[in-house]
Formats: sequence, C-alpha cells, structure tokens
Amino acid sequence: MLSRFKIILVIAISAISYMSAFGQGNFIHDTVNISEVVVSANRNLRFVEDVPGMVTIIDSKTIEELPVQNVDEILQWVSNVYVNRSWGIFSQNASVTMRGLDASSRVLVLIDGVPLNKSAGGSVNWHLISVNSIDRIEVIKGPASAIYGNNALAGVISIITKNPTKPFQGNIGLLASLYNTFGGEFNLSGNNVKNEKGLIWSVNSFYRQGDGYILEPVETRDSTDVAASLREYNIAAKLGYSFNKNHKVEISAHLYDDHRGQGRKVYEEYGDYMSVNTTFLRADYQGVFKKTLLNINTFYQLENEFKQSESISSKNGKYQLSDRDSHKNDYGLWINATTYISDRNILTYGIDLKQGIADVKNIYHTSTDVLIYSGILDFFGIFIQDDWKFLGDKLIAVVGARMDFSSFNKGQLIVENPTSVTGFVTPFDEHFINSSWSAFSPKLAVKYNFNSSYSAYISYSKGMMPPKLDDLSKSGVIRKGFKLANPELGPEFITNYELGATLKFFNKLVVEPAFYYSLGKDFQYFVGTGDSVDTGGGKLQPVYQRQNIAGVEIIGAEISAKYQLLKNLTLIVNYSFNNSTINDFDKHQTDNKDLIGKYLIEVPKHMAYLGVGWKNKYFNTTASYNYISSQWYDDENTILISSYDIIDLHISREFMNRYHVSLTVQNILDNQYIDRKGYLSPGRFFTGEVKFKF
Repeated sequence: MLSRFKIILVIAISAISYMSAFGQGNFIHDTVNISEVVVSANRNLRFVEDVPGMVTIIDSKTIEELPVQNVDEILQWVSNVYVNRSWGIFSQNASVTMRGLDASSRVLVLIDGVPLNKSAGGSVNWHLISVNSIDRIEVIKGPASAIYGNNALAGVISIITKNPTKPFQGNIGLLASLYNTFGGEFNLSGNNVKNEKGLIWSVNSFYRQGDGYILEPVETRDSTDVAASLREYNIAAKLGYSFNKNHKVEISAHLYDDHRGQGRKVYEEYGDYMSVNTTFLRADYQGVFKKTLLNINTFYQLENEFKQSESISSKNGKYQLSDRDSHKNDYGLWINATTYISDRNILTYGIDLKQGIADVKNIYHTSTDVLIYSGILDFFGIFIQDDWKFLGDKLIAVVGARMDFSSFNKGQLIVENPTSVTGFVTPFDEHFINSSWSAFSPKLAVKYNFNSSYSAYISYSKGMMPPKLDDLSKSGVIRKGFKLANPELGPEFITNYELGATLKFFNKLVVEPAFYYSLGKDFQYFVGTGDSVDTGGGKLQPVYQRQNIAGVEIIGAEISAKYQLLKNLTLIVNYSFNNSTINDFDKHQTDNKDLIGKYLIEVPKHMAYLGVGWKNKYFNTTASYNYISSQWYDDENTILISSYDIIDLHISREFMNRYHVSLTVQNILDNQYIDRKGYLSPGRFFTGEVKFKF
C-alpha cells in the first residue's frame, strides 16, 4: 500500500515539475487566482495574500464537484487535515483534526462566524449542515487562539453558508445509495435587496435513511451483531434585512434530528442506538460607523442526546441494559470591531462571552444504579490585533494578543442505589469545588511579498484548549475500565513556530510549502491512576482520569500544489508529515507508566491527496486519491492501526441548466479497512442523485 502511494506521489510531482518547466504559453486562460477574500483569519475582510499564514478556501463550485456525502468529507482534500469517518454516512459523527494533533476539540469549527464546538465534549455535529447550503469553507492552519481563544489549538475551520442572488430560486433533489439508502433535499431562497435595502431569505432541508451494514468483522461476529442503521433529517432557515449599505441584520436557525443503530441487538426492538436532537440559533448585526466595522453575533445551541445500550457479558453471561439521557447547552455573545486607521493599518478588537451547560443522567435497567452528573463552564475573552503594511505592499506584520478567563461551577455527581456495575460501593452525592483559570495567547507574524508570484511568512503563536465538562464532572464505567472526574483539570497550551511560502509559476501553478515546530504544555492526558475498582465483570478494572501531565513535541511539514493543466483540467496534490511525540510526562501522578518518546494516538505520520478535475461539454468528473498512514491506537504504542488508501469518483451532467444528474463512487477499490474501534468501514459505496433547479 505504501509503495502504491509513493508511485502515485512521484508521478504527480513529476507531472507538475514537467508542466511548470515547459508549459508556459500552452494554456487558454489564467485560472489560478489567489486574490480571494478570507474572513476567518483575522475576523475581518482580508485578501489571502495579506494573511501571514497558511489558508485554504474551498468555494461552492469546488464543493459541488467533490465525491462527498457529508460536510466533513469536503476537508479531505485540504493538506494536513485528517478526517476520520470510518462508517461513512452511518457514522454518528466524524473526527476532524489537523497539524499533528488528535481530538476534534483541538480544532475550532465556526458556522457563519460563531462556534459549533460543544463545551461538554468539544465535538461538532457535522450533520447539522447540508453540503448544498455552503458558500465556502475557510481553513486556517496553526494556533489561532490570539483571535479566537477556546479550541483554536490546531486551527480554525469556518463554514459560510450561501446567500441568494436572485429574487426567487431553488432546487429539489433525490438520492439513492447502497444498503437500501435513499433521501431527498430541497432549497428555496430569495433576494429582494434593491438600492442597498431589502430582504434576503432561504430555507433548505435534507432527509436520509438506510438499513446499513454489519460493523463487526466476519470472524468475530455473533448473534447480537446487526446492521448499523440511519435515519436523519435537517431543516435550516435564514432571514436577513439590509437597512442601507452600512447596516444589516441576519437571523438563522438549524434543526436536526437523527436515529442511528449502533450495530448490536439482544432483546430490545432497536438494540443499541443513539438519537440526537440539535437546535442551533444565531443572530447577527453588522454596522459601519465611519472607519469602524462592528459585528455582533449571538448564538444558542441545544443538543439532546439519548443513547440505549444492551449487551451480554462475555465473562459472566449477564445481560445489561442502560440508557443515557443528556442535555447540553451552549450560548454566547461575540462582539468584534475592525477600525481601518489607514489603508496600511487595520485594528481588530473585541470581547467573547460563552457559557456551556451539561446535565446527564444514566439509568441502568438491569440493576438499581442511577448516575447523574452536571456542571457549568463560563468563558470570557478579550482580544486585540494590529495589522500593518510596510514598504508599499511588500511587508505585512500582524501583532495580536488575547486574555481568556474561564471558570467551572455547579459541578455535581450523584450516584443512587449503586452496584458493582457502575463501580461505586455506596451512594454518592458530591458538589465539586469551583475552579477557574486564565490563559494568555499572543501572536506575531510577518509576511514578505517579493513580487506578485513569490511570498514567504514566519510566525509565532500560542493556542489554548480548555477542559471539557465531561472530564471535569463525569465519572463512570468506560470501555477500558473506570473513568474518574477531575474538577481541577486545567487548560492545555501549545506554542507554534512556523515558516511558509506561496510560489506561483506562469500564473498556472501555485505551490505552498510550510514547516512548523510545536511544543505542547499541560496536555490533558487520559491516564491510569494506579487504583482499580470492581465493575461486575469478574475482575478489578483500572481507574483512569484526565490530567494535565504531558508535554508534546510536533515536527511537521506540508506542501500543496494546484496546477491548471488546461482550461478545464485541474490537478491538485498535497502531502503532510507529522512527528508527534510526548517529550514530557509526569509518571509519578499516574500508574508509573512512562510515555516519554511515545507517539500521540490517532495521528497519521504521513497523509497525501491527489485529485483531478475534468470538465467538458458532456460531463464533469472529479477523481481523488487519499492515503492515510498507520497510527497508534493506545498511549503505550503497542497496537498499530494499519494504513489505508481510498479512491473516490464523482461524475455529473447538467441538462438545459435545470436538470442535474450525478454518480458518486466512494472507495472504488473496495478497501474495507478496520477502524480504531475494531469495526469495518462500508467499503465501496455508490450514490446516485438527480436535481431539478428552478
């Protein structure tokens, strides 16, 4: 598999080198353009070439042609972004990480300028957004806590939804896939703005359901293994009003509901399943006051999650049935202003407020146990950033800093009528002590434009990730043993040093390399405490706790290239390398296992992508190749998850500017790999879709 990857990569790089050397003058149009506007890098409008960092923008035209089913899969073609969606559309959710770090909570995800990451666990519900509702995605790599604070440890992924351009427009579509999967969608929108005044609106929705496939490998299946299933629907609406060219408001809402079978059934009608209901609301005001642009965003996210679990113990043959009912809220107010002091000096500043609440109840129906935990996280941040241009437009400097203040309060853990199933000996009711912490996140970056074709930047930045409510207040049985809450858990930090460049050849080829060195401090590591408890399985199980005891070192590099071979033929290739190891570990606070020198789990050392897009008068075709190298499953680096590669294909045709037909084939070679939980991926997956535009 590795040799196949090397061969493809060598061919792609050789092709780029050959065409850049001999292709000048053989092209019809100049289609490589890096003068795009990016909002998320500095929380204000900037051209990409004015940002001293690595930025990738994915526009709606590109998204339409990619062989994807879900929003997170769009990010697979961005260098140094790792998307883990091993069950395909049947995955409960995806993990999106970048720059050699594990855990999706270390990447901040925004939708229309406000955060999607939940305070309880740091995760993102990627199903909340329809692929067809996206105008563009901006990916900002490297720590961005100086401007965004929480979760922007590895970078920022900002999703901007579409605004209509016509008085009335829309489309309706149907899809069908393997495993008796089918669905549909519709989009309606209108733009009635005239003379800078008027209304815009949009409504979009999608629905999918499927019987699914059996996740357990054939050799380990038993009578309780059944197909994982899917039923989901989403509806989103946006309403905006422009008072004049200087003032406008916008409100939006996303409602999502799903029911997903988890692949096991013993006695209950639906077996193991999870149901998620999410409500996401946002209100935005933008105003211009002389030289200052003011943006006020408020948001609210409520996620209700119900999970039913049943199993028969392989150790003692006992049947267990339990359910978890959780309610997790996040809401906040983000205010930022941008003052254009001069055409060479832009000042951005503001405050962010956010509160996260978790209230979770676990009921064990085959025993008497009831376990309840709750807590509140409060966040307050203040930031300022100054952008300067010197020597004309050649030298760009960015200096920024942010202070974040956070607190954990009203944390509580209640255990009623305990048995060995939950690991508690006696009833338990503890109100955790309140705790608080602060974080300072500076940034300094400089970019030099040698000419219109060549530029380079160097940057220093710090990132911060707060603890999650689930780690601060949740105790109970987990897959590996018993998890103990840690109400004194603090944030983790990373310092990043980076050097990068943009190289443009013949106005057809853009190459962007970057090299970085990152040092993590106080990393939150899930480690054994040395204690053990009886959880009813016949032997004592180890106790684990999330603690700030690890230091991390990451040596990384990435390179991406985009080449417009012909007017309608595009080649994209990228490669990333991350050597992510633990360089400091306080083993005296744990079970004395020394992890110094071990690799971070679930971080591929090598990743590569090769994509080809071809458009002609008959059809549009996009083919992509993804390679993910092996990665470690456990902290002690004893279990290795094998490498894998995937080839996807998307073919589409449009008739009379109204009818759109497409076929997407994911994993053409049917490479059914095993994920980190020991489950199978779906293998080759066909999806056909038809749309009617009006």
